[in-house]
Amino acid sequence: MTRVKIVNSLRRSGSALLILFLLIVAAAIGAGGFAFYGNRMQKQQTQLLAEGFLNFSKGDLEQAYGHFVNARSTFSSSVDFYRKLASGTFHTRDEINEVIVSLSLSIAHEKFFNLDNDAEWVKKAEKEASHITDPDRRKEITQNIATANEIVKLLQLYKSGDYQKAMKDLLEVENKASTTDQDFFIFEIRFLIACGKALREPAILNQARELLFFATTDAGIENEKTRQLWGLLTR
Repeated sequence: MTRVKIVNSLRRSGSALLILFLLIVAAAIGAGGFAFYGNRMQKQQTQLLAEGFLNFSKGDLEQAYGHFVNARSTFSSSVDFYRKLASGTFHTRDEINEVIVSLSLSIAHEKFFNLDNDAEWVKKAEKEASHITDPDRRKEITQNIATANEIVKLLQLYKSGDYQKAMKDLLEVENKASTTDQDFFIFEIRFLIACGKALREPAILNQARELLFFATTDAGIENEKTRQLWGLLTR
């Protein structure tokens, strides 16, 4: 091989190595930037979740809902990449989606407790449930949403004054509801009190009293709603 050919060969080899080096550097910079952006979005998500949990603890459910929805929007491929590099425990998409659905149902039940048959938040829960990918998580949530839709119908009967049919349909809803659906259990007592007073039936009120006693003693449910229920029974 002539000297010229050797020199040209070395130049080509050097150029190839330089290009490879530059590509590696560019990839490293890109990955670093990607991880940096993922880190920033993860911090934003953590802050939004903290604010959401704080709102929830204060009873500000609609504000909590907004924070969790915003937290969900921070998920991206950069966050996923950052999590592969970072250590720690992070909330998954399904976990946040489940919280959003649960909050939607909780807000709906706040309205149900006040005998308001507005189905807006039940519809939101249905829409949000479609984001949950885990079939086990989705199964019970879907059942609770179906129960909430039945409650809307019960309240429509109550509003129309058809208390007898409302009481009959309540039994059917009770049979279909999940045994762990505490929101429905509290609503059932509230509804029995409302219908019992409307029909002036002491037997219905006694049934409500027995269920409430079970809820506060055996089930250990002591909260603002159970306190309000005792107040409604004594008035």
